[in-house]
Amino acid sequence: MKFIKNIGFLFVLILTLNSCSKDDDDSVKEGAHSTFVLVHGAWQASFVWDKVKAALESQGNKVIKVELLGHGDDQTPVSEITFDGYVKQVTDVIDGLNTPVVLVGHSLGGAIVTQAATMAPQKIEKLVYVAGFIPQSGSSVFDYSAMDSGTLIPSVLEFSSDGNTVTIADPEVNMRDVFCQYGSDEDIDLLVEKLRPEPVAAAGTPLNYNSDVYGTIANKYYIYTTEDKAISYPFQQQMVNEAHITKTYKIESGHSPFLSNPNELVQLLNQITQQ
Repeated sequence: MKFIKNIGFLFVLILTLNSCSKDDDDSVKEGAHSTFVLVHGAWQASFVWDKVKAALESQGNKVIKVELLGHGDDQTPVSEITFDGYVKQVTDVIDGLNTPVVLVGHSLGGAIVTQAATMAPQKIEKLVYVAGFIPQSGSSVFDYSAMDSGTLIPSVLEFSSDGNTVTIADPEVNMRDVFCQYGSDEDIDLLVEKLRPEPVAAAGTPLNYNSDVYGTIANKYYIYTTEDKAISYPFQQQMVNEAHITKTYKIESGHSPFLSNPNELVQLLNQITQQ
């Protein structure tokens, strides 16, 4: 009888340990999920992240797309749009979350997340640039674009008569040739349909952030787009070296891999979050 009781005790103990082990596994898996905050670039809007958002959410992640003022469906008057306003949109999202975030910025969005990250460094789990600008404090996105000898953007710009906004001339051609040369016809049609003039003042505003704080953000990553005609690959490399970012990846794509290469981009984001 004593032997049987001991066997029974061991059986219950094994079941208990197995149950605890399963719960631990579940918590690890849940803990592995990330909260992404995605920031788009100029002449685009949050819709460009839709494919990436759907894929990341299907894996259990939380994804928040930031719709910059004056982009997409937002009707904020151009006169009220500032670079600091863009940054505040991002920091408001981060401050409203009770968890560190994977902050991702594309193109103009790269400049925005650079300044935003320095305002809440303790909330940044990873800072990721996807063909993003990284202007040093005191320089603007326009300043940096002018430094890029490989960009085609200046050749396709069309300014408004008052000089307050700038758009893309002949968008049916240039949205493919400059911004998304490997995108599908549907991707290009969507970019053209959603195209809105870009406020000049925001992109022309010098960044103003603490460079020392930026340097303390250890988990910085850059995803190069090697066939990019909007921000050339060599200039991307120059900015990365200047920002002392050592963790880099490549996608053989144009400027908008979230449209043309979404699966590859999601795979890289997964690799980054697992580091």
